[in-house]
Amino acid sequence: MIYLLWTLALIALDQGIKIVVRETMTSQTFIELVPNLIHLTSQENRGISFSFLSGLPEGFRQPALAGISFVVIIGLLVYIWRNWKSLPKIERVGFCLILAGAVGNLIDRAFRGSVTDYMYFHYYDTSFFVNNLADDLISFGFVALLYHSFKKPHGS
Repeated sequence: MIYLLWTLALIALDQGIKIVVRETMTSQTFIELVPNLIHLTSQENRGISFSFLSGLPEGFRQPALAGISFVVIIGLLVYIWRNWKSLPKIERVGFCLILAGAVGNLIDRAFRGSVTDYMYFHYYDTSFFVNNLADDLISFGFVALLYHSFKKPHGS
C-alpha cells in the first residue's frame, strides 16, 4: 500500500510542477539553478525522448504516442502485479519510479498532446536536453533496476 501511495504522490508532484511551469514560464524564460549547467525553462515536447517522433502527422501522433505509452504502462502493471511478492525492495522502488514517470508523461500526452519539459541541462553553450521530473523518475527507476541486476547474489 505504501508503494501505491508513494507512486501516486510522485505522479501528483510531477503534474503539479508542470502546471506551475505552464502557468508561470515561457520558452523564453531561463532561471539559473546551477550556473552553466541547469536552468528552468518551459518547453513542450510533442514527441517522446529528445522529441523523437514529434514530426508524425498531427491526427496520428497524439493517439499513437499516448496509445504506445498506455500499452507499456499496462504491461508494466501486469508484470508488477504478477511478480510483486518475489521482487526485492530495490526492484519495487525502481518499478514504482518508472511507473510514476510513465503515468505522469502519459497524462500530458493524452490530455494536452505534448509533454511539458522544464529542466534544461547544458554546459555553458553546449545544450544537452530539456526534461522533467517524470523523465527523471523513469531514469532513476531504471538505474535502481540496473544496479540490482549487477549486484552479486549473497554467498557468491
